Amino acid sequence: MKSVLVLSLLAVATPLLANPPKVSEIIQRARATVGTEDRLKNVVTLKITGRILPSDPAVPEAIVHIVARKPRSQRLEVRVGEVVETTILDGKEACMIRSNLSDDRSHRMRKLSETEKQRISVSTRQMFSYFRPHYRGGEKITYEGIEQRRGVRSHKLVYTYPDDGPSTTRFFAVNDDTLVAVITDQGVESVEVGQQVVEGINFPKKIDYFQGGKKLHTLVLQKIKVNKPLGEDVFAIPQAQRKETQPLPAEAE
Repeated sequence: MKSVLVLSLLAVATPLLANPPKVSEIIQRARATVGTEDRLKNVVTLKITGRILPSDPAVPEAIVHIVARKPRSQRLEVRVGEVVETTILDGKEACMIRSNLSDDRSHRMRKLSETEKQRISVSTRQMFSYFRPHYRGGEKITYEGIEQRRGVRSHKLVYTYPDDGPSTTRFFAVNDDTLVAVITDQGVESVEVGQQVVEGINFPKKIDYFQGGKKLHTLVLQKIKVNKPLGEDVFAIPQAQRKETQPLPAEAE
């Protein structure tokens, strides 16, 4: 009787295992939780202002400004006190600038390595892709089944670039298709919290970041603007001989 029961269970389970859900359908449903297809496809620029709140009280808070343009332009400013670290991506060029607002002579700039450039390029594309892979860039998706994540039964999708490029794991809730968590190949997990609607698109109110089971910090999204005009030189890569770099003008914040 025992062997008959086992065989019966296998007979029932086999069709389920042989027919996993289509990745395209999971992504389509997940996108629908963010906004309509027309809304998502028409997002060209984003302006985000926020604050980074570290979990360690000894670490100071930071002000964050992000300006991005589809598909590969981004300016990220992180300010702690008078120190500003600016990362700029403009197509195939990228650099990082470190400056002190109280000392014009304190200004350092370096070009990003190819690995760094690829990572910021991928992160920029992800701002506008809304879970769709970058097929033209060789990115692929692997469905790795259903598992519990953050207490939620979730579909696990792994996005990978060729030639040891960046990889990202996303978890989508089985019951309502929402994004549960994202894990980078460096082991940093991000979890969106709350909801705010801007131009018909759902954004989180904040994002919690974890690594090794420990909470690192929270990014609070204070202001989001969609498809607003950008200054001509927002993504300009400064010449190496320039002695100072100004933070984003007020209208870009």
